[in-house]
Amino acid sequence: MIIKPWKPAFGFNLDDVMFNFVMNLLPDNKFSNSCVRPYIARIFGLKCGTECEIRKNIYFEGRRKIVLGNNVYLNRQSYFDASNGIIIGDNVRFGPQTMLIAGSHEIGKPWMRMGGVLSEKICIEEGCWICARVIITAGVTIGMGSVVSAGSVVQRSMPPNYVITGNPARPVSALEEAADIVV
Repeated sequence: MIIKPWKPAFGFNLDDVMFNFVMNLLPDNKFSNSCVRPYIARIFGLKCGTECEIRKNIYFEGRRKIVLGNNVYLNRQSYFDASNGIIIGDNVRFGPQTMLIAGSHEIGKPWMRMGGVLSEKICIEEGCWICARVIITAGVTIGMGSVVSAGSVVQRSMPPNYVITGNPARPVSALEEAADIVV
């Protein structure tokens, strides 16, 4: 017999509610953000790499479908809807109030335009910087080393090493690729 998490008729998963409650009980300080929250996230099934930092007041929906690489920084007041998965590469930084929304809806009939549920994976590749109040929608991949400027709405995949800006977002200027640095 397979036991599924309880999901009441009014639309939320009690398992996610409890996880978010526990994650947001802790104070917003370096120890809680870099040690305790990532540890709790791993215990509750979020795949979290090493040296991650998770700030307070982040809401995760479908946390078992989220994969965080190493050295990822999730900033406060953000929302992660992983209905079909979110993959975040190593060394990615998020500004506050970002939203990654993997779920959407079909356009329905004229008498009810919100049709059936659609869901596609979101992928943020290594080294990206997602600035404040960015919205990234279903099926989007942000290429390695890109910067998505504040307030952008990304509705399609973007190339690596670009500054991406606007609503709808578009790549506006190429960034230099890092040269191999020998120390």
